[in-house]
Amino acid sequence: MVFSGAMFAQEASLLDDVTLSKEKEFTSLEEALKNPAKVYKLDLSHNGLAEFPIDILKLPNLQSLNLSNNGIEAIPGDIGKLPKLQRLNLATNGLKKLPAEIASLKHLKALDLSQNQFLTSELNRVKTSLPQVSVHD
Repeated sequence: MVFSGAMFAQEASLLDDVTLSKEKEFTSLEEALKNPAKVYKLDLSHNGLAEFPIDILKLPNLQSLNLSNNGIEAIPGDIGKLPKLQRLNLATNGLKKLPAEIASLKHLKALDLSQNQFLTSELNRVKTSLPQVSVHD
């Protein structure tokens, strides 16, 4: 019974689209890390990032992440440690593939992969592993 209660608590903390849209959007990872439990939206687009900032994994309630327009070439398998993620924008980076762990993001609704270097076979694999997700390629 305790297990199902824990599952319910996790589900209850997901925000609907309207509530999520009203949350503060952090544009600095340093600022976000000052109170990680209160971060629902993080926009690090246009920051010249060469790598996925691993400290993002310290944001337990992160539900919207924008890493577009950077120079990121790889997403770590640890992305699966962001179980509440609903929206993920990885557009305009240097990505060629995504880790299999992306399929563990069971609440993911929208994934933007446009303007990357994915092969059609990789895009098909991602779409197959995430049938509930709107994938923009």
